Amino acid sequence: MHIRLSLLFLALLSLGGASTSSAVETSEPEIVIYTEDYKPLYFPGEDGKISGTVTQLVQDLADDAGITVEMHMRPFKRGLNAVESNANHCFMALWRTHEREPNFTWVGPLEIDGYGLFALKGSSIELSTVEDSFGYSTGAVGGWTSTNELQDAGHPHLVLVDEDGLNANMLRSGHTKLWLGGLISAPYVAAQEGVEIEKLLTLQTVELALACNSHIDQSVTDRLQSALNARLQKTPQNNPKRLTQ
Repeated sequence: MHIRLSLLFLALLSLGGASTSSAVETSEPEIVIYTEDYKPLYFPGEDGKISGTVTQLVQDLADDAGITVEMHMRPFKRGLNAVESNANHCFMALWRTHEREPNFTWVGPLEIDGYGLFALKGSSIELSTVEDSFGYSTGAVGGWTSTNELQDAGHPHLVLVDEDGLNANMLRSGHTKLWLGGLISAPYVAAQEGVEIEKLLTLQTVELALACNSHIDQSVTDRLQSALNARLQKTPQNNPKRLTQ
């Protein structure tokens, strides 16, 4: 009887040890990063992993800083909600605006972007001010800063979508006459969709940065920022901040 109990105890101890070892091997990442499909900066690659110029830059910064990261792609609003609700989460990347500044801990600049109004190449539409666009149906991604700005400005004919690629298709089909898009992303997405566009009006240029939950461990973001600063110092003077080119 004592022998059987001893064997049972050893078996349980062995199972406990295996469980502990497994827990050690599957350690949690220091940062969980959410992002969206925003070509060519971050997008789903053919291998199922997240690709893009900024994706690679952020991964390189994490490697330089010795920080483990885990990346997930979600629709913009869903990913941003996850970041706002979890202390060790960051969004890759947000336009660093005055309104957003106090809401996040930032690592940047990762890129210089902005937004403007685009039309099909050869369009007869002429724009001098944002108000000039109010008479045209304009495709825009819901929740983006650019969209919020035009909504606040009183644009009466915004057509909201969840993915930027839909804007190219709506423009081509004639469902919309203008496309409110990113200065970097819109030309790239249009080319991918086989749609020729031209920029009619630049509305704003803005810094793109990694936006982390305001309660994140400051030492983690400090290490990332230091790694970024080191790369910035090596960037040619005639191409400041454009680390992804």
